[in-house]
Amino acid sequence: MTPELGIGWIPSSSPTIDRLRNIVPPGAVVVPCADDVELLVAVSSGRVALTVVEAGGGSNAAALLALRRLREGFPKHPVIAWCDVRAIESHELLEIARAGVQDLIRHDLDELRHVFARIVASATQRAISYRILEELGDVVPHRLHPLLSYVLEHSDEHLDRNGVAAVFGLSRRTLQNRLTDARLPPLRPFLTWCRLLVAAALLEEPGHTLDSVAAQLDFYDGANLAVTLRRYTGANITRLRARGAFTESMRAFREVVDSIPAHEASLPQSSSTD
Repeated sequence: MTPELGIGWIPSSSPTIDRLRNIVPPGAVVVPCADDVELLVAVSSGRVALTVVEAGGGSNAAALLALRRLREGFPKHPVIAWCDVRAIESHELLEIARAGVQDLIRHDLDELRHVFARIVASATQRAISYRILEELGDVVPHRLHPLLSYVLEHSDEHLDRNGVAAVFGLSRRTLQNRLTDARLPPLRPFLTWCRLLVAAALLEEPGHTLDSVAAQLDFYDGANLAVTLRRYTGANITRLRARGAFTESMRAFREVVDSIPAHEASLPQSSSTD
């Protein structure tokens, strides 16, 4: 059975928690927390993978304290603010934004269930992107971190090589040459590797299945994702899960990078890799 995705909620005394319980995505469970101490324990133990704080009015002080404590102890933990924009004061909203909330949910929105599911997926993916960026700090040179960060955070899209290069004001060939100089895979497989590393990390997150990850990252289906993972990592999905999908995928990526000869950085690029 796939573990449930724990969504922390603070403050637990708010009646709004009942509405949240009605819109969480399948495979998720709301974990009410009375205060910041209880929330930090839940995050530390792994019971909570994402937190929703109710902002505004009498809840704002508790929300701000929880946000600040989370940023101190778990700076990459995804946090969403839930508020009534018609009732919250502008200074309260500004305080919440400055405290490090990643997204804002307006509880008066139509199709709230769909909006919440999208925001949860986005917040989780962003946190995973930070994790991968840190993991690859010794492999990807600092000058290419903006590229890596951009590709990871947009891994739910089919990125076009020319489009990615244009984001950074470069031609595709120039961007390819920079990857080659850094002894990294050519641009097309580099983009796929980033997408697969995000997929592998998501597979280890509670509440995610092969099909749900495939849908989130815009693969055709779970089978297509499994085939792509096997082609790049050399391991089938059963082996990946048994050994840790993220760990195995990261190991495979590092092996690919290590296999690239240093002298290739000085060779001219063929049209097949630009």
